[in-house]
Amino acid sequence: MYVGVRAGGGIGDEIEDPAGDPYEMYRIVFDITFFFFVIVILLAIIQGLIIDAFGELRDQQEQVREDMETKCFICGIGNDYFDTTPHGFEMHTLQEHNLANYLFFLMYLINKDETEHTGQ
Repeated sequence: MYVGVRAGGGIGDEIEDPAGDPYEMYRIVFDITFFFFVIVILLAIIQGLIIDAFGELRDQQEQVREDMETKCFICGIGNDYFDTTPHGFEMHTLQEHNLANYLFFLMYLINKDETEHTGQ
């Protein structure tokens, strides 16, 4: 463990070799406690934050996927409302609120000349 403390990148690069120093034992204790608290604990905290952030992103992605499968994208009504009739949710999302039709309409409006935007 003491060799790990003296490895590059830590406090071991900056302090001198304690050979022959009467306070060598205190220095070893200081090095080990620094290694334990700063390197081990802070690294574990940072890794925990990163793992938690990715877990939260994964949960959000799963929620979006579930909403896309169980709710109409246009009106936001859930499939349990439409499932009282056979093929209710499928027919609603494929015929009444077909996402492709809304996309085609949006592209039509984008490509239409602005002088023709009269609302009539």
